[in-house]
Amino acid sequence: MQRQENPSVAQTHVVCLKWGTKYPADYVNRLYRMVARHLSRPFSFHCMTENPEGLLPDVDVLPLEETGLHGWWYKLSLFREDFYGLSGNLIYLDLDVVITGDIDFLVDQPGDFLIIKNWSRNEMWNSSVMRFPIGAYSRIWTEFVANQTQIMESLNGDQEWIYQCVPDAGHWPVDRVLSYKKSLDSKALHWAEKLGLGRLGLGAPQSADTPLPERASIIIFHGKPDPEDVADGPYGFWKRASFIRRAWEGKD
Repeated sequence: MQRQENPSVAQTHVVCLKWGTKYPADYVNRLYRMVARHLSRPFSFHCMTENPEGLLPDVDVLPLEETGLHGWWYKLSLFREDFYGLSGNLIYLDLDVVITGDIDFLVDQPGDFLIIKNWSRNEMWNSSVMRFPIGAYSRIWTEFVANQTQIMESLNGDQEWIYQCVPDAGHWPVDRVLSYKKSLDSKALHWAEKLGLGRLGLGAPQSADTPLPERASIIIFHGKPDPEDVADGPYGFWKRASFIRRAWEGKD
């Protein structure tokens, strides 16, 4: 699909990926609304998907090409040299991120390739939020395609492969892009968890809420719990995060 663009105007394309049945259209629409509220720079919003049913009219559909991939491996196709005929900068966002504040820094921050520094010690990035010039890192895709079986068998996901290809990428500010599990005061009763008392039904109190740091703009959810697990109540020892519901409903 080719799109006619004015080459004299710098373009910012916000892109998400919806593949399979894990995430319904509401996740895309909700993400679009959060971006629209918190990004004041000009942008267009796109969704790569094989099923556009239920998407808002303002969401531009990028038909997902059948590549035999699944899950996170589809992210690597973001790096194709010819990405649906688009040009400019691409900002990729996972569908389950929660946007709670200003995200103009996603456009304004200096740097070529920007990604999240992973919260674990493993040699990998977190690819939930990325920015790069469209087509500039096409070798991430072409070398993956050339060695697809070997890479998929030896690595745990796209994040390890991206790290191998671009180990010197820039990072987002650690006080703006945070992990619910690693950055926030999100877990209660650490002592009880260590003693294995969760099996007895002990967990975070219903009243316990996760505080949101003042400069937080994007909260990343990796692994369990998912945002919906803690939006309205605790999940095991993980505290409720009332900021999720406020962000989803536009009350932040």
